Amino acid sequence: LQAERVDNPFKIMGTLSEWQDSLGRFCVGNSRLVLSVSAALAAPLLYLAGAESGGLHLVGGSSLGKTTALVVAGSVNGGGGVRGYVLQWRATANGLEGVAAAHCDALLCLDELSQVTPQAAGETAYMLTNETGKTRASKQGTARKPAEWRILFLSTGEITLADKIREDGKSRAMAGQLVRVVDIDADAGAGLGLFEDLHGFPDGDAFSRHLKEAAKRAYGVVLRAFLEKLTADHDEALRVVTTLIKTFTAEHCPAGADGQVRRVCNRFALVAAAGEIAVHYSVLPWPKGEATQAAARCFRDWLALRGGTGASETQAGLEIGRAHV
Repeated sequence: LQAERVDNPFKIMGTLSEWQDSLGRFCVGNSRLVLSVSAALAAPLLYLAGAESGGLHLVGGSSLGKTTALVVAGSVNGGGGVRGYVLQWRATANGLEGVAAAHCDALLCLDELSQVTPQAAGETAYMLTNETGKTRASKQGTARKPAEWRILFLSTGEITLADKIREDGKSRAMAGQLVRVVDIDADAGAGLGLFEDLHGFPDGDAFSRHLKEAAKRAYGVVLRAFLEKLTADHDEALRVVTTLIKTFTAEHCPAGADGQVRRVCNRFALVAAAGEIAVHYSVLPWPKGEATQAAARCFRDWLALRGGTGASETQAGLEIGRAHV
């Protein structure tokens, strides 16, 4: 077999109850943690819902807890090794093709957007969400079948994707990129960085350290438990996912919003649906409505960071106009 070896990211340790007790229950009341864990379970629903691939990018200064959210989300799928399930943005677009294919229908966690060049950031965002790699020639000169995938990715960085692409002074983010990769302010606004409820821990640092340590002892079991229930309940799950997405969009997407906003709202709706279904399956130890509430909060925060409900091109034009007044 002439193929590059890819380590299995979906390793298992511990039990579902151990994950629920040491990680899952601490997500309650923390919108960014709930969203991140729900996103990990939304990835397998992409095919079921006929949804497009995309990314959620947690943006903000250092020491807010962004990487902790990645670690907790990653523990849903797998772990082991030095960094567990989390990977780095620092990779070539070509290298990420294999990684994306290995994470098909699963969450991909990418830390530290600052590690890549502006051009690579834009290209990678398009490649991951286009669901296909480059077409290349084989040794015989014929075209090889490009790698394909469906994927949701969760990313972190101190700046937005648009700001990253503008760093070279020559490029700017296109509307398609900004819809495919959604920027979410990592600071939840409670004075605790990414967190809103420390669950009795003395400070955010202690809470973060507990979550990271717990993720080393229990991982990979949540995804398997979810998929077992999902595959045994396929037809009903399809009906429920469709209904939940429609309900979320109807309730939370502003009237008259541009189609770009509706596309993003649908992604948050899918994430909310995944969390609610996992609660129904008793996979996640959260109260009913927790995932929906967190997704709605993060969607509103995205809208606030974006600056409006119109087309990105219009918003960008207004910003340029204001800058020259």
